[in-house]
Amino acid sequence: MEENRVRPWLGFFPLFAALALPAAAAPAAPAGYVRADGALQIVGWSDLRGAMERVDGLYASAHPGTRFAYESANSLASLYCLTFDATAFAPVSAEFLAGARGAYAIEVKAEPFGIRIAHASLRPGAKLSPFAIVVNRRNPLDHLTTGQVSRIFTAGASPRDLTHWGQAGLDGAWARREIHPCGLPASDHYPAEDETFAETMFVHRLAGGTPAQRYAAQPDYASVLAAVAADAGAIGITTLNRLSPEVKVVAISGGPWAAPSRGTAEDIVAGRYPYDRYLYLYIRRRPGETLPPLQRDYLRLILSPPGQAAIAGEAHGYLPLNPVEVGEELAKLE
Repeated sequence: MEENRVRPWLGFFPLFAALALPAAAAPAAPAGYVRADGALQIVGWSDLRGAMERVDGLYASAHPGTRFAYESANSLASLYCLTFDATAFAPVSAEFLAGARGAYAIEVKAEPFGIRIAHASLRPGAKLSPFAIVVNRRNPLDHLTTGQVSRIFTAGASPRDLTHWGQAGLDGAWARREIHPCGLPASDHYPAEDETFAETMFVHRLAGGTPAQRYAAQPDYASVLAAVAADAGAIGITTLNRLSPEVKVVAISGGPWAAPSRGTAEDIVAGRYPYDRYLYLYIRRRPGETLPPLQRDYLRLILSPPGQAAIAGEAHGYLPLNPVEVGEELAKLE
């Protein structure tokens, strides 16, 4: 990491007076994330670097003399650095990953403490985008419920697996066609383009179900799109910012009475799209400890209107939280 150290001093953003941040907030001592030059080290997910540097600039403008150094890493590495006090914060692309939970529990002896900081992005260059369920362009299917998606992509889902398109509501010749599900590997033991796909989709969205018997694992989203484009009976899991003209996005509803959504920005921010994803910021907090001033003020800042605008204005276009979500996250800081 040494050769990649940076001193982020990106643009100046005025703070709202209502934030009432203190003039200075020193890190808790001793802090392993304080570097020899006095900068506060942040080891975080690479795609969040620009957004976090914008927030760092906001914080530094309110706390003169505070300097940050951002080290890009994958989310798992960021969480391990948090576990061993090598980063002030862990900005990551998913909820606290299972692969880091064991070490955290042993070292910190607490449950992870973090907040959501943004929704996933719809821009093509972003590494984290909401999941999309896609079918071949010739497939007349229009929408599915999340329950039907689970019954297609996993085995043993209640009340029964969906193996033919007739079970998903299609008729005629389509009713007799087999469903051929595909996506990235359902276990993080296998390499994949998206490091959090298996845990986020199969563990959290598909309730930990075993992949369907015919589930075809692909190494990347481009391969998923190619498989669906080549097979009229295929259905795949990709992301909304990785699509092709040969596939069609299926509208998804959270239940039989919920309105189906294809994941527009408006639906994502409003919480109406079931396969949205969030970005998170974790801090290291031992049992019984109050939030250290540095971390408390930083978390409040990132949830403030200027903080949310700083994230949303960065090139990757991660979408801001809605007011209800901001309120839920702020309540965790009380």
